[in-house]
Amino acid sequence: MIPSIFFSKNYFHFNDSLFYNEYIIILSFICVAMLLSIIIVLFSYILAIQKPETEKLSTYECGFEPYEDARHTFDVKFYLVAILFIVFDIETMFLIPWTNVLAQLDLVGFWSMIDFMFELGVGYIYIYCIGALNIH
Repeated sequence: MIPSIFFSKNYFHFNDSLFYNEYIIILSFICVAMLLSIIIVLFSYILAIQKPETEKLSTYECGFEPYEDARHTFDVKFYLVAILFIVFDIETMFLIPWTNVLAQLDLVGFWSMIDFMFELGVGYIYIYCIGALNIH
């Protein structure tokens, strides 16, 4: 049986300040998270078999061989795909909260998001037509 002291409001009665009564729980969560992350990293380093190879330790960027000349021409389409990913990721970031409050929105909020979706749809059709999504 759990003692009733755990359910009382004054369990963390260090001082009657707001910091000790309200933020000590957040501080304890941060300490537990840091302790767990250190333990997980240490165990993964200790328990994993370390067999580094030259191929595994070499740098890898955007599908090019890392052993070529440093002045090799770089295709801009890799940057374009990354930027497009960020744009559509931001669209999702705006779309998910909008769907959660869709029933409470007025007409201005509804149609402004429809306008946002329409503009992103036009942009997607444009980049598809010019072939920006084709890497080859």
